[in-house]
Amino acid sequence: MPFFSYPEIHMGPVTLYSWGLFLGLAFLIGYWFALKEIKKQGIDHEKYLWLVIYIFIGGLLGARLGYVLQFPQKYFSDLLEILNFGTGGLAFYGGLFGGLMAGWLYFWKFGFQKYGDRASKPDFWQIADILAPAIALGIFIGRIGCFLIHDHQGIITNLPWALEWPDGILRHPVAAYLSLNGLLMFLVLCSLRNRFKKPGQLFIIFLIWYGLSRFVLDFARLGDPQYFGLFINQWVSLVVLLGSIFLFFRRRASKKI
Repeated sequence: MPFFSYPEIHMGPVTLYSWGLFLGLAFLIGYWFALKEIKKQGIDHEKYLWLVIYIFIGGLLGARLGYVLQFPQKYFSDLLEILNFGTGGLAFYGGLFGGLMAGWLYFWKFGFQKYGDRASKPDFWQIADILAPAIALGIFIGRIGCFLIHDHQGIITNLPWALEWPDGILRHPVAAYLSLNGLLMFLVLCSLRNRFKKPGQLFIIFLIWYGLSRFVLDFARLGDPQYFGLFINQWVSLVVLLGSIFLFFRRRASKKI
């Protein structure tokens, strides 16, 4: 595969930045997809909008903080650089944890309500299950932006779909792997939406899948700091994977429906 890079998309006098464009599309399309299920289940969609706003802010701050912590020497020597989002630098796990914390805070403070049924209030896990396929869909779309600018350099390979970089070296197209993984995850989660009786199990399946797949796919990646032979994201993936497996069986054994 010949190397290409499309950091900008020009539409007349308007210039769109590919990565930011697809990140925005990922958020909006994911929001729209989950909104359909929110309405289908009769859940207050106005509160859902505010929940998403909380998640967006928490996710953005968490993603930035997660990236900064990976490169402390770069940012702690110039703290103002932390606020310079124009140079890029967001970490998925930081965004995931930041979004989860902000979402849980909103839910704890305001709660949710079903129309016409005050005795039945959705809990945090029910909302998380609704969001799980939407997050996977967002990963698929957002990583397309990463692929267009090739911000994830892969290790050397001779596979037929390898990407030939400007230096002539064939490398794994890591961003394409991450994007296709998001698409597959989205399709599987959609097929499993009605398979689990306990709220939260679908979202935990998402965490298990992402933790395992990210751990494996990062072996094809270069560039980030390593500790004991693994990237920081791989260590985090192991924690997410093991913690999610434990949480899945705990939810399954719980008597609460």
